[in-house]
Amino acid sequence: MIKQLNALNEARLKFKSLIAEPELITLRTGATFDNNKKIFSLTYFGQDYLIDFAGNVYKQGNCKEVSYNDHTLILQYLCSASGLPPRGKWLSFLELPYGALHNAPFYTDALKPLAEAFGTRMDDFYRATKHLGGTPVNMGDAGAIIPALPKLPLAVTIWSGDDEFPPRANILFDSVAPTHLTTAALWVLGVELAHKLITYIKPERQGLNWLGKTLDFS
Repeated sequence: MIKQLNALNEARLKFKSLIAEPELITLRTGATFDNNKKIFSLTYFGQDYLIDFAGNVYKQGNCKEVSYNDHTLILQYLCSASGLPPRGKWLSFLELPYGALHNAPFYTDALKPLAEAFGTRMDDFYRATKHLGGTPVNMGDAGAIIPALPKLPLAVTIWSGDDEFPPRANILFDSVAPTHLTTAALWVLGVELAHKLITYIKPERQGLNWLGKTLDFS
């Protein structure tokens, strides 16, 4: 269960319980650690973030604290990543543990908005994915692999549709993903990917607190 009032606090508490051995965190996650400054550095969706021992998260070069969702996801990954590298085998959200129970809202909150935003804007799709550190891949009519976190890539694909079928989109998770984050967290990660891509071409889009929803993946 993830609730707005406790997800970030729980992640902070767990992170603080692990920082006595920062080298283990870096080995598991692909983060780096500055022993003099006592700061971790982690790349998240193509941007570098700094994490102090108190569990505060800042974008590098910007002292403003990051959003609730990004803050929570980064700490959750630092706490729970298994250390396993990507396998290059892709799973749909439906194929994740308990994913079938929440595939419909994932479609509504992530896949449908992506298809509507990029179904006729392939050039914008590639610009937006590049902004998040993505590289093109031969999937669908347009596709890219995006390093959401150092050991957790996502793939996003777009089909432009035709006179018979509307545009479609999909977000795929490397098969190692469930060893790094819970399905609830991966749900939020996928929705955040969709939101960040759409915001790149529609900056007026407001921020979303998807972790504010109550999600039961039990």
